[in-house]
Amino acid sequence: MDQQKYLSSDELLEKIFYYMSRLFEEKELSTTLFLLTDLGKTLVNSDRASFWFWDRRKHVIWTLAALGIDTISIPEDSGLVGASMQGNEVLIINQPYNDPRFNPEVDKSSGYLTKSILTMPVTNSDGKVIGAYQAVNKINTDGSDGEFTDEDVKRLSLATAFCGRSLESYMLYNEAMEDPLTGLKNRRGLHAHYERRIATLRIFEKASIIMCDIDHFKHVNDTYGHNAGDEVLKHVANTLSSSIRIDDGAFRWGGEEFILLLPHRGIEETTEFAEELRKSIESDVITFEGTDIKITMSFGVSEINPELTTEENVEAVDAKLYYAKEHGRNRVVNEIPEEDPNGSSENT
Repeated sequence: MDQQKYLSSDELLEKIFYYMSRLFEEKELSTTLFLLTDLGKTLVNSDRASFWFWDRRKHVIWTLAALGIDTISIPEDSGLVGASMQGNEVLIINQPYNDPRFNPEVDKSSGYLTKSILTMPVTNSDGKVIGAYQAVNKINTDGSDGEFTDEDVKRLSLATAFCGRSLESYMLYNEAMEDPLTGLKNRRGLHAHYERRIATLRIFEKASIIMCDIDHFKHVNDTYGHNAGDEVLKHVANTLSSSIRIDDGAFRWGGEEFILLLPHRGIEETTEFAEELRKSIESDVITFEGTDIKITMSFGVSEINPELTTEENVEAVDAKLYYAKEHGRNRVVNEIPEEDPNGSSENT
């Protein structure tokens, strides 16, 4: 373990002022949480630190910010972090290998030796647990291995309070951009994502857009009922969101239409990806109240033109989706062929 310098009271105060000034200027949530995680690490003088988010919808907890470790996602009921969140309690564990809730496998795979852990739940303004802060391996004033105490809990409360308010603000902001049925971002969320992830790309960087639509969705509602239709929409949303990369975006455009924004992907790679999605959805069986439902989807694919607006890029890919729907459905179209002299055309 690389020992860090223990800060004097004056140095600690100077650090706090530094972090506060940075936090007031910062607008990005990811950077804000990294700053707060680093602040907490400084306040208790630990070797490592991480801030965790409780995703109740997916029943997992994962690191939004981690110092000294990679991003981790684990089931909500596992580990000391899960115990702290579910019990809404502060855990000071100075001999973690004697605690059955501690998972030593991470140490075994990395060669790191965990000697002390402080885990604190992070709550919103209503007192509901939404995350947790974890500091690992306390360092004494002389640089030796130490143990976490109640004094560290008091110090860390500052960072956890800021983490809670920052995350809560972000969650409330996102709720206004979220489709309540599928959990995907809505049209407003698409425009915000486009401005942040797509419009900022350099001119030579490629990005693509997919628009897809459930074939004969009215027939699903008429045959199986609207509750079954909702289940189908949620299944499709799950498939799309679980298939994309971390920088990609999945959105419910409206009704049974969905959009994917894919930075750093050209038209060929995106077309292949859309075809994989089409096959996956075609082979899936959605079971609702004992009834098996099968669906297909049509896809339009375009490379984003940076000289066009968001709406114009959506209109361009929508035309390809319309062509796919008009020419047999259950297919991927990345180019609309020109009519031949006899009025016929080829499908892409």
